[in-house]
Amino acid sequence: MNRRVTFFNDTYTVDAGGGVSDVESERWDAWAEIQDRSGNMYAAQAQDLIRYDYRVKVRFDRRFNSNTWMIYEGQICSLEQMTIESEGFRHMLILRYSRTDTFVDIS
Repeated sequence: MNRRVTFFNDTYTVDAGGGVSDVESERWDAWAEIQDRSGNMYAAQAQDLIRYDYRVKVRFDRRFNSNTWMIYEGQICSLEQMTIESEGFRHMLILRYSRTDTFVDIS
């Protein structure tokens, strides 16, 4: 675990007019082990399959869910897959992320 990464969760709300907007519900930093997998899309047997960009290993935390995004090296990444890996009494999450947008911090 040699990288400090920012994660955040989105929740979606519906306003009175029926419009949907996403709101950041929580943000936290965590230590992670990140492997760059250089994802791309390819076609196999008439299906478009997407490879992921990053394999991220973090300690198990209940804040992670299917709406958890990651900010890493200026990139906003969306979660593709999440699995739990157990090593004795330690539980780790294996997350697979794909790059989406460039993150710009104007604060």
